[in-house]
Formats: sequence, C-alpha cells, structure tokens
Amino acid sequence: MGFLTIGVLAGYLFLFPPIPFPPEIGRGLPIGFAQADSEFKQRVASHFALPISETELTSRLQDQGFTIERENRFAVFEKARFPCTLFWRVHWESEKGTVASIYARYGGSCL
Repeated sequence: MGFLTIGVLAGYLFLFPPIPFPPEIGRGLPIGFAQADSEFKQRVASHFALPISETELTSRLQDQGFTIERENRFAVFEKARFPCTLFWRVHWESEKGTVASIYARYGGSCL
C-alpha cells in the first residue's frame, strides 16, 4: 500500500510539477501588466546598480531562479499556469566583462 501511494504521488508530481515562486525581485508586483512592468524595471535598475560585472549580474540572477543565456546576454524566468504564462526578463549589454546597460521586462499572455 505504501509503494502504491508513493507511485501515485510521484506520477502526479511528474505530470503536474509544482509552480516555482517568482524571483524575489519580481514578487509582489502590481496586478496590471503595464504597472507591474514599470515597477519591475525600477527594481532591476536599483537592485543591479551600474557598474556591475557581468559575472556578478548573472550569478545574482541565477540565484533568484533565472535561466541565463550568456551568449545572448539574456536572463528569463517564466511561470506557466493555465490560463496564463508570466515572464520576467533581463537583457544587458556589456563591454570587457562590465555591464554597460540593463533592460528589464515583465509581462505575460493569457487565454
């Protein structure tokens, strides 16, 4: 009986994995996408004050759960749950390993 319960639970978690919490920097944003995007941009700008090394930026974003695409200078965190997919994105430009500019975007799409 115990093995059956474990098997059912494992199957459920495989089919319906738990939804991760948003990154700390993206939690508690306003409800509307436009207001939330503006707030997220402000948070990223103040949290990652320039100058910052590209290594430090990517490390700190990765610590918050972002997936890093170093070659494209891009980090993303997505949270999908019917009927919406939400995303937190950070793009940057760097020169000689130092971030020169950061762009942030929060948004989503819903059915």
